[in-house]
Amino acid sequence: MNIDKFLVIAGVPGVHKLITTRSNGLLIEDRKEGRTRFIAARQNQITPLGTVSIYVETDEGTVPLADVFQKMLDAQATTPVVPVDSSSTELRAYFSTVLPEHDHDRVHITDIKKCLKWFLFMQEKGIFDEVKNAEAAEQAPEEPTADTAKTEDSPETP
Repeated sequence: MNIDKFLVIAGVPGVHKLITTRSNGLLIEDRKEGRTRFIAARQNQITPLGTVSIYVETDEGTVPLADVFQKMLDAQATTPVVPVDSSSTELRAYFSTVLPEHDHDRVHITDIKKCLKWFLFMQEKGIFDEVKNAEAAEQAPEEPTADTAKTEDSPETP
């Protein structure tokens, strides 16, 4: 799952899609308000979701957030996502079910809440389906166009 074009911005709720960059900021698609807007880079803390990782107790040390989201999607049929306002023990138990190797000392409840908020927002707005469709379109073989099909099938004439 490639979530590199999706951002979180401090003070601006939700997850946003990067449209383009400018020298003084970013042009984003605000999924919460349903509009395109400019975000000044100097005034806002911008975090691409593709750079976020969760601490784990394995040799790798961290797991990308995209992998955690994929595990949450895969486990959703058997383990539904708990509400963000659940108790700390419920949140930790859910996260331990989805990602049992997460580091209990370095992954705080606030981190789990952020992860769940982002996941639920992205699911509600159809971002996971959008990412899946974009990946399928990239992997699909290109169809021959009418011009190339005509030249390949037409016999050569002397």
